[in-house]
This record gives sequence, structure tokens and C-alpha cells, in this order.
Amino acid sequence: MTDVVNRYVEGDLALEVSQSPGEVRVVWRGKSADREPGRFLVPVLAEVLERARTANAKLVHDFSPLEYMNSSTFTPVVKAVDEARRAGVTLVLEYSLARKWQALSFSALRTFETQDGRISVHGR
Repeated sequence: MTDVVNRYVEGDLALEVSQSPGEVRVVWRGKSADREPGRFLVPVLAEVLERARTANAKLVHDFSPLEYMNSSTFTPVVKAVDEARRAGVTLVLEYSLARKWQALSFSALRTFETQDGRISVHGR
């Protein structure tokens, strides 16, 4: 059973957080075009990371519904990947292969994948 726990909205961007046994899922919707998206994203991403760590659950960021994300948004995402790695939380980044911009942008994040699978990036 999955429950939507929180919905965070800033401008055209919404992050929907749900939790089920063993998984905390963040679904990214809309557009992230803010010049300084970290002001909004960093506290939210830190909160969901802590929720996953406390629950000993995997953290999934599902970007596939996202319509657009500017390059400034990648900085807090990369920071969140690094924080998850340091916290020992299993992290999965999902993106849409059907959206060309996502395929190009997220394939670059594969450099953060770990041998043990703790950090993984998947197109679907």
C-alpha cells in the first residue's frame, strides 16, 4: 500500500512524495525553470532522504512525468545523489526514454552509478 505523504509545489514544479514499505518515491511533475531551484529543492530533497534513511527504505526519484528541467536544477539533484551515497541510502533515478531531453540529460548521470547498485539510473 502506497500513501501520498506530501506534495511540494513551487511555481510550475510539483514533487509528490509517497511511501510504502521499503520505498520512498518522489514523482517530479511539471517544469523546473527557476534560476535558483536549490532554494526550494534542497530542503525537500534532504527531507525525503532522511525519511528513506530512517525507514531503511530505497529512495526513488521518478523524473519521467517531468516536462522540462533546466540545467540549474541538476545541481541540487547531483547534490542529493551525493548525500544519498554518503548516507548509505539506496537511490534510484528513473527517467523517460520517450522524452529526448530526459534521455540525453539523465544518461549523463550514469557516471554516479555504483558497482554495488546502491545508486542507479534507469530509463524506461
